[in-house]
Amino acid sequence: MTMAKALGAAGTEPYGDPALVRSARKRTKKLGNGHLVVESSGWQSVGAWAVDFGVVAVLVAVVSAAVAGSALGTAGQAATAGVTVWLAAPWLYGLCCPNGLSLGSLASGTAVVRFDTGGRPGFWRAGWVMFARLVLFPVVILVILLAAAGGSSPSGDGPKTRHLTLDRRFPVPPPPVHPDVDRAAAA
Repeated sequence: MTMAKALGAAGTEPYGDPALVRSARKRTKKLGNGHLVVESSGWQSVGAWAVDFGVVAVLVAVVSAAVAGSALGTAGQAATAGVTVWLAAPWLYGLCCPNGLSLGSLASGTAVVRFDTGGRPGFWRAGWVMFARLVLFPVVILVILLAAAGGSSPSGDGPKTRHLTLDRRFPVPPPPVHPDVDRAAAA
C-alpha cells in the first residue's frame, strides 16, 4: 500500500502532484472573514486576462470594421466606435459574469471573489472588475512604464484589495505534503 493511500483523505491523493500541493500552500491567503483560500498563480491570472482581453478586442475589431465598411462610415467614425466599444464592452461583459466566472476564468481554472467574504462579486461589481482589468489595468501598466522610462517611480500605498482571483482546482488549501510521500514521489 502506498503512503498516499495509507494517509487517506488527509493525504495527497485528491491533489495528485506533491509539487502542485506545495505551490498551492505557498499561495494560500486569508480572506477578510478569516477563511483560507488558494490564490491563482500568476500564469493563471495572465491566461484569464488574455482570454477576456481577446474577447473584448475581437468585439472592438468587429464593430470598427462594420462601421468602416458601411457606406457612410469614415475612419474617424470607426475609431470612435472602437473606443466606445472598448470602454463599454468590459462593463457589459462583466455584468454577464456576476458569479465571477468569465470565459477567461473558465479557461484558466480561476474565479474572482470578494476579498472580504469570499463570495461572488455580484452584478455591479463584476462589471467594475472587468472594466478595471481590461481598461484601467493596461493604462496603469503604461503609466508605470512611462514613469520608469522617465526615471521616476509611482508613489502611494497602492490600491486596497477588494477582489481576489482564486485557483478553482483547490476549493480549500491542500494539506501539507507528508515528508515520506515526498521521498516516495522522488524515487
